[in-house]
Amino acid sequence: MRHVVLVRHGESELNAINHSRRVYCGQIETPLTALGRQQAALAADRLAALDYLRLERAISSPLARAHETLRIMLQRLARQIDLLPPAAGLMERSHGEFEGRGEEEVFAEFPHYRDDPSYSAFMNHFEQCAPGGENLATVTARAWPIVEQLNQNGGGDLLVVSHYNTIRCLVGRALGLPSDAVLRMRIPNARPIVLRWSPTCELIEGGEILNAV
Repeated sequence: MRHVVLVRHGESELNAINHSRRVYCGQIETPLTALGRQQAALAADRLAALDYLRLERAISSPLARAHETLRIMLQRLARQIDLLPPAAGLMERSHGEFEGRGEEEVFAEFPHYRDDPSYSAFMNHFEQCAPGGENLATVTARAWPIVEQLNQNGGGDLLVVSHYNTIRCLVGRALGLPSDAVLRMRIPNARPIVLRWSPTCELIEGGEILNAV
């Protein structure tokens, strides 16, 4: 495998809601918006323009927003790409008891998640997490072996459609980045990130994610 392409799903309905108020999503289902479907098609067009790519396999998280994004992309690419079964390890980080709940409701019941520094960084931390949820160390531990195993199995370039935190963890692990660099990453919806896969991985598309503030 020469390249791994990582794509966050297109905009979901909860992504759109979160522009105005925080609702914790995690692993609950939320469908793509019309914009999200357009973004998925545009992501395919961007990949088609990269003439060095030879996509032969594709995989996604089983969550509908990721699976639909991949389906739209494969239809748009109109080439023979083997669709692999969805992998649960590529799902978004779980927010446990907070999933589907708004920030005000959560903080009313769990004020220490707002006020106590030992808990309040749970949205962006390698150790802290929501009650019953996952931290980023856990996400890395379950997602990385999937991509590593596909690499060991050989084959051509691989397309992975996943989620915000999962992609941050995969890029960080591939590049050997420190945790603070991973936490600074911002992964936009449906913008391809391309890694050249070798004994030392290299980020060749999407380098702006490493410069996020």
